[in-house]
Amino acid sequence: MKIQFRKTPLLASVVLVMFAIAGCAEVGDKASSAASSAASHVAELAKKELITAVCAPLKDGTINASELKVLSSMVDAVREGGLPKELVNALDGVAGAGDNVPADAQARLVTACDNSVR
Repeated sequence: MKIQFRKTPLLASVVLVMFAIAGCAEVGDKASSAASSAASHVAELAKKELITAVCAPLKDGTINASELKVLSSMVDAVREGGLPKELVNALDGVAGAGDNVPADAQARLVTACDNSVR
C-alpha cells in the first residue's frame, strides 16, 4: 500500500510560515526604528532643556553670585549632556573663574548660549 502526500497543501503551509516570519521581522524592525527615533527625540529635548537651564541666568547679560553657584553645579551635566563644545568650554571658563567672573568669560557664555539656541 502506498501513501501519497499531497504536495500542494504542504507547500502552501511552508509559504505561509515563511511570509509570517518575514512579516514578524519587518514589524520588529519597524518597532525598533520607532523606539530609536523616540529615544533620539527625548535626548534632543533633554539637551534643549539643559541649554535653557544654563542660559536662563544670562538673560540680563550678567552673572550674580547665586547664578554662578547654579551654573557651577551644572558643569558636569553639561559635559556629559552632549551639548555643543562651545557652550561646555564657555561654562567651564565661567565656573572656573571663582567669585569674580571676568567680563570676557561672561560674554563667551552669552555668545555660546545664543549660538546653541539657534
